[in-house]
Amino acid sequence: MKNNKIDTYDVYNNKYTTDINNLDLSVHIYGIAIENEKILISPQYDGYDFPGGTAEKGENHIQTLIREFKEETGYLVEPIKLLNVYTSFFHHQKRNKDYQSYLIYYLVKIVDGEISSEGFDEDEKEYAETAKWINISELKNMRHVSTINVVDDILNLIK
Repeated sequence: MKNNKIDTYDVYNNKYTTDINNLDLSVHIYGIAIENEKILISPQYDGYDFPGGTAEKGENHIQTLIREFKEETGYLVEPIKLLNVYTSFFHHQKRNKDYQSYLIYYLVKIVDGEISSEGFDEDEKEYAETAKWINISELKNMRHVSTINVVDDILNLIK
């Protein structure tokens, strides 16, 4: 951080510089679901992310995890284990807004449901596709649409 300025990045890794006083705080909760050597991903933009999203006021982090996972995948989940918490400095291109985001990842167990995109909000309909199961080994060769790449760390944590 130099002179109260900080760099933020969008989903395409373009760099922006903003005053730290212009940052909004946000909390995002993600679920890592694994079954039969496959992992569930959410195709977004020209890459993927793990299912999850932004906490809403009045929700605790587990409520956010369950709601967002269901909206993005169609599955109802239970958290098994907290994997890690990361900090991201994100520039939202559409809103032209910068965020200091806390990204919280849980290993989850699917307890009900089937893959669906019916829970997508209007924004998600523009950039996201229906979740899909892929071989875990494919993750490292895919583009993760996040300002920080957590893939190697997450793979080590789920071993």
